[in-house]
Amino acid sequence: MTRSPLALAAAVVVVVLFGTHFATALNDFAELAGVDIDWPGLPVPVNLPAANLTAAGIWLLFRIRHPAHNRTPGSSATGLAAWCAAGLTIAGLALLPHLGQAADTAATVLLAGAGAWLCAAVAADVGAPLWRGRLPGEIVRRWDITAITACTVMLAGQTTSMLWGEWIAQLGPAETDQANATGLPNPVLFATQALVAGLREEIPLLAMPAVLMAAARRPAWQILLVVCALRAVPHAYLGAPALATIVFAAAAWWMYRATGRIGPIIVGHTLYNATILFGGAPGRLMLLATIPGAVLLLLHAPKAAPTWLRRWIQDKPARDRPVKAKGPAL
Repeated sequence: MTRSPLALAAAVVVVVLFGTHFATALNDFAELAGVDIDWPGLPVPVNLPAANLTAAGIWLLFRIRHPAHNRTPGSSATGLAAWCAAGLTIAGLALLPHLGQAADTAATVLLAGAGAWLCAAVAADVGAPLWRGRLPGEIVRRWDITAITACTVMLAGQTTSMLWGEWIAQLGPAETDQANATGLPNPVLFATQALVAGLREEIPLLAMPAVLMAAARRPAWQILLVVCALRAVPHAYLGAPALATIVFAAAAWWMYRATGRIGPIIVGHTLYNATILFGGAPGRLMLLATIPGAVLLLLHAPKAAPTWLRRWIQDKPARDRPVKAKGPAL
């Protein structure tokens, strides 16, 4: 693939998975700012996540019917994949006319899995996998010091983003009640969507654009800019605090670039949301502790540290005063 098809593939996947969400978030931001966009509405009210799920399922079915890299359509694995893709499509169509919170949550949860699958398939076509091995193993297993550091840095980045967002909220239009802003006043359904956000966001909005843009030989600053923009736009419904999301977007990109592992980033995002939802004041203190904790862990995890810190860690023993070795005891 050339650079243009790579960029087009990433853009189309993001539009399919988040297109309606982007539009809704921007419309909510305009209302907060007192501006009436007056976009033409859909001719028939539909469940927007279900519409995205239907589109993703149809795309997956098309990919399985026309496989890339000479994959055989008649294999048992391909047959199972076709049934799963068909199931996602049917689920999206079944949920399409239902506008309640439960249907919206069901479609969102299914869309998280469909989105991860679709992103992985598109990246595999260009020989640039988004993670090593299987995604469940990437999330659950292989937790060494590098993974723990990446997860902690993610938590620290989101905590910093939270603190900055609270300050920015005093300077411009802001929505302080996120459950109300997302139209999910039911606490159970809101918590469900919040806990699946790590999987739903980190793969399409971080891993896929980062990998495909790197494969297209785009410079790091362009990748960072795109990743931060993709994270800020779907959070535009928060108003001015949406700008703060670029902090944890940058932290997530930094960890993914340094480690090549998406699992710890997904876990960090999920832990942060769970702590905000259920942790109360002790949870907030724990999140604040992740900021110095991330710095300490980076000193002992050179694979997760930035280049300048790696060089400092590697050069530090050479700068230490040499100790004279004692001779053998006689």
